[in-house]
Amino acid sequence: MFSYIYIIYCFISIVHAFLHIPNYKCPGEETLRKCLGHRIKGPIYYRKDFAYKSDLLLENNARVVYFPVAFVHPVDVFDVQSAIKCGAKLKFTVIARSGGHSFESYSIGDRDCTLIVDLRYMNKIIIDVTTQTAKIETGNTLDTLYRSLNEHVFAFPGGGCSSIGVGGIILGGGNGYIMRKFGMSCDNILDAQIVLANGTIVNHAKKYPDLFWALRGAGNAGYGIVTTLTIKIYPIQKIVTSMAFTYDFDQAQLVYSVINKLGNSFHQNFTLMIDHRNKTMFQIRGYYLGSLNEAKPHIQELIKLTKPKDESYVEGEWYNAVLENTTGTRNYYKVKSFYINSPGLSYEGVEYLMKFIKNFKCTFWVGIILIGGGRVNEIGRNEMAFVHRGFMYVQTIEAVLDENNYEICLKDLDNFSLVFQKNYTSSESYQNSIDRKLDNWQCRYYGENFGKLVKIKQKYDPNNLFNWNQSIPTNTETSCY
Repeated sequence: MFSYIYIIYCFISIVHAFLHIPNYKCPGEETLRKCLGHRIKGPIYYRKDFAYKSDLLLENNARVVYFPVAFVHPVDVFDVQSAIKCGAKLKFTVIARSGGHSFESYSIGDRDCTLIVDLRYMNKIIIDVTTQTAKIETGNTLDTLYRSLNEHVFAFPGGGCSSIGVGGIILGGGNGYIMRKFGMSCDNILDAQIVLANGTIVNHAKKYPDLFWALRGAGNAGYGIVTTLTIKIYPIQKIVTSMAFTYDFDQAQLVYSVINKLGNSFHQNFTLMIDHRNKTMFQIRGYYLGSLNEAKPHIQELIKLTKPKDESYVEGEWYNAVLENTTGTRNYYKVKSFYINSPGLSYEGVEYLMKFIKNFKCTFWVGIILIGGGRVNEIGRNEMAFVHRGFMYVQTIEAVLDENNYEICLKDLDNFSLVFQKNYTSSESYQNSIDRKLDNWQCRYYGENFGKLVKIKQKYDPNNLFNWNQSIPTNTETSCY
């Protein structure tokens, strides 16, 4: 046991040296220590504390590293309130962290000496099967949420990576494999508890219609710290069918054209993702809410027309299907995202994408999820802050950058994305797949809703306490109309 602990200690010490954690204190740090020390019940870690390194390592993207003044771990909403009050009083930018999966590490800010409020110890879940609602604290991960819901044979539309924090993904949108049936994660927010910049605890955001509107799609972009979400949950079939169809690389044009044709007509119990991970083959991964026998009539034409080289099917619980083969390990990531209009990606667009995949020098994943014909598009663009409605697909490109080709891959990904978005997709991008280098991000992430979001920010955080690159600003000259 001693040797195991010693190995861990040595590993973290090596990481500490590698990260070059600064020894200097941030301006005002001593005063902040006194303020937090008198008020916070949960643990607080500063740069010289051993646990500070562990907090840094929880950040999923190793590509971007900053060094906060401290990590505060509240145990209740009053700890969150106290941290905000100390930060505001002493002029420290305050950042909320739910799971640490920001692709630009915004969950530790965008510069040194920010004050991080890490919510991991706030992880209560209360499920009400009668009202089909759940009250969840935002320190939960998707895994803990899905596992708790599964015990009651319920589900919630969200992502597939088990370690993602619910606060970030739900408030920023929330793509998932059952969104054609149940909508985006943010579509299913019924209420929220949030602590504002002035320290006010708002127990029912729904009583503030403008704030509630903003939280559903931009709630992770600087309006306060959301501590609890009340969400709509759904009874789920006991048997769900996961399927995978495998194709040769040169079948891409056929597969895309077939899905473009059939996608809007698929039953809402069925959704699919085109999944590219290498340069020789690719897959369609599909999920049907029901047994294989129930699924067959809804997928037979897809199989007939696309002619997969291999088919596989697994029946089981939704919880096991959605979180299969997910990790969320720390690495050097860069992500780009696109929304593709109906009738889908054109012949030229597919050619351009396949050429990029074939020539890209780093490890990659390209996922294109079907939206068309589903619940997401039944909601208007301005009903809430999440604006991306009416599209056929949402596409994500995730690159894992190795040190040998780091700069080349970043440059190639940027160049591809500029041309691809200009010529073959809509102008919009998904705010949860955050990209620091994205031009005109205000309009790409929030569309015509951006101006309203700025006005709401002015009202609830006029001094811009919660701020980082690509948070909602308190003033702007950008117009997205």
